[in-house]
Amino acid sequence: MKYYLLLISIGFLVIGCSVGENKPGLSEPVYFPLKDYFEVQALQLDGKGVSKEITVNGEKEKIKKTLDSDGWLREFEFFIEADINSSSLAGSYETRRSEKAIIHELKPGEKGKIKRIVVNFDGEEVKDISFVSRTENLFYSSETRGVIYNQSLTGKLDNYVVETMQKVVFLKPNKMIITAAINYY
Repeated sequence: MKYYLLLISIGFLVIGCSVGENKPGLSEPVYFPLKDYFEVQALQLDGKGVSKEITVNGEKEKIKKTLDSDGWLREFEFFIEADINSSSLAGSYETRRSEKAIIHELKPGEKGKIKRIVVNFDGEEVKDISFVSRTENLFYSSETRGVIYNQSLTGKLDNYVVETMQKVVFLKPNKMIITAAINYY
């Protein structure tokens, strides 16, 4: 009888301890979930087109194409890479919230490539998302700024701009600007 009571007690103890645990993947993200946001957008844009102009060191190229959801994920790669929801960055950013915006900014002394993310809202809908990314060392520096806008009437993604400046010691800097508009035809 004692043996059965001991087993029942251990069973309740195990069940009681596991109920309050945070299971991986079930907890709320600490910061705005950029990766999840753009994965949903990519699915919604499956079969839609993009018109973009890429300028590299002053030379322009215009591209128009229709993308599937995987193509949209590649198109949004700069924004997805700016996602800061990882356990290693959980306390690295100061977050300010208001009715109209969420701002995540890298705290002084913390290490992180993403320096700032701003998500502006129009009511419940995302109005625009911007980020600043910077990498520096003795021989190389890189800065990327991106912003994506939603249409004010429909809330659908409308257009985006990504600017990247890269500088390697003793070489001329490289500047790339991508300006794109989403086509809902």
